[in-house]
Amino acid sequence: MAAESHNRAGPTGHSAANTGATANGAAPPSTLAAQLAGNISTSAKSSRPDEASELKRLFEEIERVKNKPDSLKTPDEHVEHNHMLIYVYARVILDGLKWDDPFADREQLKNDALTAVHFLKVTIAETPVVLTFTTDGTAFLHRGPEPLWVWLFPKLLRMLGHPRCLALSSPLESLFHFVLVTASTSGGLWNVSGPLYGYLQANFRCKTNASRTPCQG
Repeated sequence: MAAESHNRAGPTGHSAANTGATANGAAPPSTLAAQLAGNISTSAKSSRPDEASELKRLFEEIERVKNKPDSLKTPDEHVEHNHMLIYVYARVILDGLKWDDPFADREQLKNDALTAVHFLKVTIAETPVVLTFTTDGTAFLHRGPEPLWVWLFPKLLRMLGHPRCLALSSPLESLFHFVLVTASTSGGLWNVSGPLYGYLQANFRCKTNASRTPCQG
C-alpha cells in the first residue's frame, strides 16, 4: 500500500506471516477480500465522497494483489496488506450491520457477520501479528494509531448479548478463543496475550452480568 505504516508488531518470520497455508485449506485472505470487493464495490457510491474514494483506492489495491500475489515480497508486506484487508472488511461488513433496523433482513445480517468471522480467522491464522499492527493514525479515515485488536474487537463484542445476535454467540466465542490460542502460541505476540485475555475476560463477564454493568466493548 502507498500509505506509510508504523508496524510495531514485533519480529517477522513464521509468526509474522504464515503465507504458505491458510486455515483448513481455505481461500487466502486476498481472494476472500477480492470477492467482497466485487460484491459491494458499487455500494461505495452511497458513502461520503471521502469514504467512497478511500474504498475505491483500497479495492483497487485488493484486486492488484489478488492478480499478482507475488507483489508482496516480505513478511512485513503480507502483514501490512492483511491489516488493510481487515480494515476494509470491518468498515464494509461489521460497521454495516444494522441490528436495530426493524426493516433489515436479519438472515442476511447473520450471514454477513459469519462471513466476517470466517475471514478474520483465515487472515489472523495467516499473519498472527496483524493483531498488533499500528499506523500513524492518518493512513485510514476510520482508524487511529491504536493496535488493530483494540480497534477491531469492540465491533465484534457489540454483537455478543444483543437479542438479535444470539445465533452468533458460538461463532464469536470460537473466534475469540482462536485469537487467544493464537496469541499464546505465536512468538511475535507473547507480550500481548495477557492484555488480550484480560480485555476479553472483562467483556465476557460484563456481557453475562445480569446487573447490566457498562461494558468496555
